[in-house]
Amino acid sequence: MSSEIVHLNVGGTRFSTSRQTLTWNPETFFTSLLSGRISSDKDETGAIFIDRDPKLFSVILNYLRTKEIQLRKVDLSALRHEAEFYGINALVGRLALCEDLEHSSCGDVLFHGYFQPPTPPLRSVSNLRQSVVSVDSGDSNRGSSLPRSTSRERQSIAGRAGAVTAGHLKNDIGHNSRKSVETVSAHGGYVDPMRVTMLRGHQNWICAAYPHFVCCYKMKDSTGWHLLWMSQHMEYQVERVALNAKVISSSQENSNSKMIAASSGSTVWLWAVWDDGDSRQIGIFDLHVSVDNLFFIGSQLVALSRTGKVGVWHSMTQHWQIQDVVPITSYDTAGSFLLLGCEDGSIYYIGK
Repeated sequence: MSSEIVHLNVGGTRFSTSRQTLTWNPETFFTSLLSGRISSDKDETGAIFIDRDPKLFSVILNYLRTKEIQLRKVDLSALRHEAEFYGINALVGRLALCEDLEHSSCGDVLFHGYFQPPTPPLRSVSNLRQSVVSVDSGDSNRGSSLPRSTSRERQSIAGRAGAVTAGHLKNDIGHNSRKSVETVSAHGGYVDPMRVTMLRGHQNWICAAYPHFVCCYKMKDSTGWHLLWMSQHMEYQVERVALNAKVISSSQENSNSKMIAASSGSTVWLWAVWDDGDSRQIGIFDLHVSVDNLFFIGSQLVALSRTGKVGVWHSMTQHWQIQDVVPITSYDTAGSFLLLGCEDGSIYYIGK
C-alpha cells in the first residue's frame, strides 16, 4: 500500500516515513529497495538497514518529504555524493548548481535563491475584474479600465464574487498549492497548473507566468525578493507575457506604476502595478487574430501577429490602435522604433 509506513536504520539511526515519500521520485534507490530489486538486511526490530551517513540522510529525507532543501552547515560535495548514491537526479542537479555558484571562477555571485511557488487564485464566480474592448482595425479607442484598488478593496471584490479567500491575497510568497483545476493544452495534453511557463525580468522586477495567472516579484534591498502582485484566474491559458518596470505616463493614475501584459489567443490584458502591491486593470484589448509576440518598446505595449496585424497601446495617449501590414516574418527594436521584416521583402519602420 502507498500509505505503508517504512522503518529504516541508516548508519545506526532510526527513521520512519511513508512508502509514498520514498517512492514519489521514480527510479531511485528507494523504489528499487522497496520493490525487492535490491536485497536488504534488517536489524533486530525489522527496520531496513542502510549503511550510509544518517546526518546526510536526514537532509535527503526532508527533501523527499517537502521538495525543499536546507543547506546550512551541510557539506555540498558530500550531500551531492549521497544524492547520487540514492539516485535522486533532481536533487543532484540542484546541488551541482549550488556548487558551481559557490566555486564560481568569474567573481562573486551577487544573488542566487529559490522562490516558493505562490498560492494560485481560484476561479471567479463572476468576472468582476474584466471588461472586453472590441476595436475595429485602424480605430483608436481607450481600453475599458477599473479604478486603482488597494489590497483591502481587492479582497472585498473577491469576497463578493465568492471566489478568493483572504489568504490568497497576501502579498508574500505562499505555500505550494496544487488545488488549481487541471489544465488541458491546445494539443489535448495535461498541463501542470503550477508550471512556470514564462519569465520576464526588468530592473528589479521579475514577472512569472503560469498557465492561468501571472505574478510579479520585486527586489527590496533590505529584505530580498518578495511576491508583490498576482492577477486573477484567467480562464484561457496564458500564452504571452511582458513587463515594463519603467513607465513614462501622462496619466496621474498610472504615474510611478509598472506595466504587466499577458495574452491568450487574440486577447491582451494590461495592468498597472505599484510598488506597494496595489494594482489597476487598464483594459482588455482585442487584436482580432492570434498574438504571436508581446513586448514593450519604452512606454508602448506592442502585440504582433504573423498575419500582419500590429496592435499598439501607448501610456501617453492611453489609446489602443491596430495597424495592418504585410504578413510578418521577423521583427526587432531600435530604440523607440519597431522594425518589421515582411514576407514580400519589405521592411516596415514604425516609430512614434
